[in-house]
Amino acid sequence: MQENEIQTDELFGSENAEAADCTGDEPADNDPAEGDEDKLYTQSQLDELIETERSEFAKKLAEAEKLAAMSEAERSDYRRGQLDAELAEREAAVAKRELMADAYEMLEKAGLPKQLAVCLDYSDRKACERSFGTVSRAFESAVSSAVNERVRGKAPKLSAGGPADAFLAGLGVQTTN
Repeated sequence: MQENEIQTDELFGSENAEAADCTGDEPADNDPAEGDEDKLYTQSQLDELIETERSEFAKKLAEAEKLAAMSEAERSDYRRGQLDAELAEREAAVAKRELMADAYEMLEKAGLPKQLAVCLDYSDRKACERSFGTVSRAFESAVSSAVNERVRGKAPKLSAGGPADAFLAGLGVQTTN
């Protein structure tokens, strides 16, 4: 039983050691309603909060039972695996931030708006560069077609029944359309 209490303390943290005996009593210093006396909840909000807390507790309890069933070597391997996964996740986040910074620089050098950075693929460097090329070509094409549309303008309209040139009409010259 001593070993289970230690594992529970490790899982839930030492500040929850009093609540780890599964009696259902919350420690007095962890009262969630403290400081929220003015906040009122509807029944559906309370049901949602309770369900969230129950599911989190069930996950933690399943984790504790899983750890209790393992040998010491299995526990250390399991924890090492968790730490390795957490490290890989952090490294991926750092790599993504570096790619984003590089993408902002590439956009700035190309004279493109930085808002296009959300359109890029940050899964790896090659994918980022490919998506940058695709986005920059699409943006340049869109700008080019918009500029051509504005420059083209509208064709002048000819009057249907009268002379096309006011000067020639003043001279009495008839033109045919």
